Order: sequence, then structure tokens, then C-alpha cells
Amino acid sequence: MIKTDIPTAPPRPVVNLHSFDPIPDAGIRRATELMEKGLLYRYSCSEPEDSEVALLEKEFAKYVGARFAITVNSCGSALYLSLLCLGVKPGDKVLSSAFTYTAVPSAIVHAGAKPVLVECTRDYCIDTEDLREKITAETKVLLISHMRGHVSEMDEVVNICEEKGVKLVEDCAHSHCVTYNGTHTGLFGSAGCFSTQSHKMMNSGEGGFLITNDEEIIAKMILYTGSQETFWRKHFLGSQSLEDLLSKYQELIPNLSMRMSNAAAAMLRSQIPLMEGWATTYSRNYNALVDILSESEYIELPTPNPKVRRAPNTIQFNLLGMDMAKVDAFLKYLSPYGINIKMFGAKGNPRLFKSWKYINGIENVHLPRTESLLLYACDLPLPLSLTQESIELLGEKILETLKRVMD
Repeated sequence: MIKTDIPTAPPRPVVNLHSFDPIPDAGIRRATELMEKGLLYRYSCSEPEDSEVALLEKEFAKYVGARFAITVNSCGSALYLSLLCLGVKPGDKVLSSAFTYTAVPSAIVHAGAKPVLVECTRDYCIDTEDLREKITAETKVLLISHMRGHVSEMDEVVNICEEKGVKLVEDCAHSHCVTYNGTHTGLFGSAGCFSTQSHKMMNSGEGGFLITNDEEIIAKMILYTGSQETFWRKHFLGSQSLEDLLSKYQELIPNLSMRMSNAAAAMLRSQIPLMEGWATTYSRNYNALVDILSESEYIELPTPNPKVRRAPNTIQFNLLGMDMAKVDAFLKYLSPYGINIKMFGAKGNPRLFKSWKYINGIENVHLPRTESLLLYACDLPLPLSLTQESIELLGEKILETLKRVMD
């Protein structure tokens, strides 16, 4: 029998998992200065050295090891524009990870293309066998998602794309400070797209980056995001050949007005020097919780990949040996303690591919491995504010609840 008695008045939640990481004081002060002067528009300067946005782009590119970075108003915009830069046309087929957030297939639909979804593994990475099988002569691009910072076998992914003549774009919304064999995510294909929405490591409320080593792509991005006249001279360009490309495309590419403001850039610039320290804290908390949860026979944790350095501000695990009634009891019992676990496979979850009903024919898409996995896959945030004590309380409460439900 399932024990479903829920405590009606627990003394207090054992942890606070819903706090956002604050903006550093230096970022608040600089953003306030810009607001006091009204200098919020990225092109209100005369030189790139005076643009908070241009300086952020230069500093972020240096941090990740890219030749170029450009800011946008969201990661979704970066994904959409990356497809335009690669020449994706309405009706083209774009492969994408089936386990991702709805913004990723939405970017494909926004470009007028058709998403083709690829199965995921039990470690939440793309299934390379299914990837290879789904590439056809019509496939233009693979938009791979490093969902929740879980990085696929990128050597194999790159080899498949090169062999098949498919362009590669990386969704790095959750993979700041994440590397594969020492190379930062976002640098394995034509472009990488990052988010600075409040749930991510870098926080400006809304925003994002696209990184690339390709002059053609960055030239098109500068114009698509909203450079007009010769405002592109207010970017750090670095070469005459890039200026020539901008002159070439100036009147051929529409201005889609997807820029970032100087205030958002000021908040983000203050965070770059802190990111390595944050990554260390996130990893320490994650590993401490993994050590506790691995004691349970009812939990399956993703296998660490020695090629990948992660900076996890969330944790995912699969529930084993449970039916849905027990899963429901598990979730309901934990909720009063402030532990609101989300199930990726729950109806209406925007990370469940069956909920993407804006994709024509999604009801006929069958991905049995992904669907069965997500049904029992748990998702939990791990904010920077967590202490070792709160991690221990969190882990112990999860184990205690599993035991209660399963006994």
C-alpha cells in the first residue's frame, strides 16, 4: 500500500530551491550609472570601447575561447538567427534533440523549417545511432541541445555531421563553464547559443549570446540583430575582411531588432570574473548530493563522462522500480518541505516533446526510448545559495521519502 499521508503543517521547508542568484554589486552600480545617464542603447557610443555591450561581447568571446561573440535579447533569438545565417529556408529539415526545452524546436519553426527529433540516452544526451539513421539528403542542420549541461559525445557528433555534410549548431543555454576535452561548448560547430535568462548561471533577466569563429556568420548576425547604416563599426571587428562582408550584406539582410541593452550587458560583465568560482561551488554541491542519492536503489544518476567538465546548477535523476501512483506520492510528500521536483514527462511540461503541438504531426512522432525515460526523469534546481548542510538535508529528505513510499 502506498503511504500518501501528507504533513499538513511542517515546521518549515528544509531548503530554499527557488531563489535566483543575485547580480553582483559592481553590475548593479554600473547599470544604475548607465540608467542615470540614459545610455541604454548599445549604439549610443561613438567607439566600441565606450559600449558596455561591445565590451561584454569581447570579454565573453575571450572567456569561452571564441573568435567572435554577439549578444541578443534571448537564446531563442540566437538559435533562430543561427539558422538564418546558415541559409535554412522554409520547409528545410533540421534535426534536434528530442530532450530539450520548447524554445529549441520553436526556433526551428520560427525559421519556417521542420524539426526532426532525435532520441536521447539514459544519460540525457543525444542518441548518436538514431542521429545517424535520421540524417537524409534533405537534412541541413543539426541543432543539438546540451540540455541541463549534459554534453553528448561531441567527437562522434562532429564526425557524423562532417561525414554527412550537416551543419552543427549548439544550444548551450545550460552549459556556461562546460567543456568537452578542454574545449568550451559552443565551439564544435558553426555556432553556439547561450542564455542569460534568470535560471541560468549568467543572469540578466533575459538575454543571450551567439559565439562563432566564422566571419560570414558574425557579419550576418551583426546585421540581423539590428545594426543599421554603419553602426557595425561600433563592434570590435578585428579584420578588413569582416568589414568587407558587412558592407556586402548591409542592404541584403533585414534588421530584426534583437539587440541587448547596455544595462543588461553591465550586469553580465560583472559576472564573468566570478564564473569559475561559481562553477566550483555548483560542482561541489552537485557531487555532495550525488554521493547521498547514489545510496538509493530507486535512483539512477547519469554516468559522469570524464571528457566533460560540468558546472551543474540543477540535478537530474531517474526513478526506478516505481509505478506512477508511487511517483505521485513521492512528489506530494516532498512538496511541503520545499522540494518541488519536476518530472520531465509530466503532461504540459515544455520539455516533453509531445507537448510541442505547434509541430505539425507531433502526435505521430514516436520516440519510445525518450518518452519512457522522461516519464520517470526528475529535475531539481541547485541554486548557488545552498550550503553543505542544506544539501545534506535535501538528500536525506529525498531518501527518507523514497523509503517511506516504497516500504
